Amino acid sequence: MERDSTNSGSFRLGLALEGTGWHPASWLLSSVTDAAEVFNGSYWTNWGQAATSGGIDFITLEDGLSLQTDRFGVADRVHDRVRGRLDPVVTAAVLLATTDISEVVVSRNVTHSNPFSVAAQLASLAAIGPGRVAWRPQVSADARDATAVGGSETPQLRPEDVYVPTRIARRLRDLFRDAEDYVRTVRELWRTFPGESLSSGNSFLHRDMVAPLQLTGRERYPAAGPLTVPVLKTPKVAVLAHHALEPYQLAAAVADRVFVTPSRAHPIPVLLGAFQEIEKLTPDATETEVYADVAVVLGDTDEHAETRLAQLNEAAGFVWAPDTHVFVGTADRLARELVSWREQFGLNGVRLRPAVLPDDADRVIRDVAPSLEGSAVLPTAGEGQSS
Repeated sequence: MERDSTNSGSFRLGLALEGTGWHPASWLLSSVTDAAEVFNGSYWTNWGQAATSGGIDFITLEDGLSLQTDRFGVADRVHDRVRGRLDPVVTAAVLLATTDISEVVVSRNVTHSNPFSVAAQLASLAAIGPGRVAWRPQVSADARDATAVGGSETPQLRPEDVYVPTRIARRLRDLFRDAEDYVRTVRELWRTFPGESLSSGNSFLHRDMVAPLQLTGRERYPAAGPLTVPVLKTPKVAVLAHHALEPYQLAAAVADRVFVTPSRAHPIPVLLGAFQEIEKLTPDATETEVYADVAVVLGDTDEHAETRLAQLNEAAGFVWAPDTHVFVGTADRLARELVSWREQFGLNGVRLRPAVLPDDADRVIRDVAPSLEGSAVLPTAGEGQSS
């Protein structure tokens, strides 16, 4: 059963698709055995169709300018990990054209690209799937990205910096300020060729409605437009914000939606309080929906899930410690915890990152989504705290 994702009061469930899963060793335990399959359009179409039929509200697609690595920013030569990904704009076009998924959230790098190209790409997707496209601007903190694309050298985060908010702030402050200007420029460009300008009959468009931007005061990104693509439906902007001042400011200033990353040290209520305070201090802050971003390892029982995670960590050779909370347990307990988050904290939704495809994504679609559909009859769980 599909939920009505147009209802602003609904709790929306998203699935973050990435290779054969988010755990670095997912390839070794996945039932996918042909590496080429991950780069096949049917692989993504099948996931889009499964997500749609299972009641998933949105899918997110990742971007990356350099090959994935086990340690952030450190190149490696391992051969038993998924490396490489399809361009998310192309993948999104496939999903929009071949499935009825309600929304595709497309990550696009803003540090080593130009606003006009990204604005045109997202506008093109929005023309293919009006109202079904969102954009996640991605700030590059990996110095390898600049080398890969021949861009300007940027500050970088070291592996030990990734989970320390003060280091994120110190090293990436200017990049996040640039990202805010970048997103504003893209939004302005979307207004240069409005869908309302299109006509019919002898007239193709109302030419007076299509015009370049005034560039006064826009020195960082002086794109004037107009776009070459009519914007039939303006895409939403979603920001993934780790617990640090700069990403929260970016989200408050320009995002329609923010994905926050809870942890033991920074649980949901702490993150919500911090983000709300930053919203109050941000001039012209946009109205922002708040979603939790959680990695998941699921099993028939809690013990089974723990065993699966132990096997994945053993295969990887290290303990998986991603940039957000890892829920380890049953789908039923996960659903109860999500209901609790919604009822206690008023979250608008959640994005789940399955550790392994298809295993964990199948459980999300088969077990978690239906449980959230019937969440009105689920008791608020006090006994099920995530691992």
